[in-house]
Amino acid sequence: MPRAKTRHEKSTPEGRYLYAVVPIEVVDSLNLDTPGIQGADVHPVTSGKLAAIVSNIEQQSLRPERKHLSTHSAVLGQVMDQAPMLPVAFGIIAGSEREVRNLLAEHANDFLTQLRAVSGNVEMGLRIRLSAPNAFGYYVNAFPELKAMRDDLYREGEPSREEKIELGKYFVDLLNGFREATADKVLDGIESVARQTVVNEPRNESEVVNLAALVPQKKVDAFNATVEKLGATLPENFQVDVTGPWPPYNFTQLRIHFEEVEEAAQGAP
Repeated sequence: MPRAKTRHEKSTPEGRYLYAVVPIEVVDSLNLDTPGIQGADVHPVTSGKLAAIVSNIEQQSLRPERKHLSTHSAVLGQVMDQAPMLPVAFGIIAGSEREVRNLLAEHANDFLTQLRAVSGNVEMGLRIRLSAPNAFGYYVNAFPELKAMRDDLYREGEPSREEKIELGKYFVDLLNGFREATADKVLDGIESVARQTVVNEPRNESEVVNLAALVPQKKVDAFNATVEKLGATLPENFQVDVTGPWPPYNFTQLRIHFEEVEEAAQGAP
């Protein structure tokens, strides 16, 4: 995701807060009436075959407060509904409009390649989690070998610290194997309705699968229906959560440092 240290140029009183990068041909038809950060007007800054969707901002950094995060998402949502786009992570601020133009020029080939790759697609999130309150207790009953080891260790009283550690390691190994098998089953099931997938690390002990799928916009309904069928095949006490459509964060990379862009621009003949 985009990361940048930013600064203001003395000659420019306002920076530019970045939301997204879009192809130049969509700019004239874009409706950008959703208010930007701090209520500023959202507008394009163009360079060559690209445009950045921005709004003016006076400060150099922005705290990730809920209202700002919500505004950022709302602008992205409006752009996503109208055009292919590369989403910019929250909080990226260029020191001037010139820095934005230099950014687009410096990375034009990369941005255009990424835009072509995600055009006509959206990101869908899919998580599978255990709804039982005690994950270890559930898996003890689900995995006979884990139950046997636990019962054996506690048969003669309280096990040693080392034995508890070994039990914990065995539990983690079994859980990871179950997660991998479940993820493989899901990936096989959604192969026909997803162009690409990214499997992310589960966020906690109860989460089994955490993945993002790049789905053609025309196949979103089919994706949801496919996931619903997959959910029906899972063991009891597992819940499937689908989110989206979202901008394709997991399928784009915009790692930008504005100082590097400025130095490159200043060194150009």
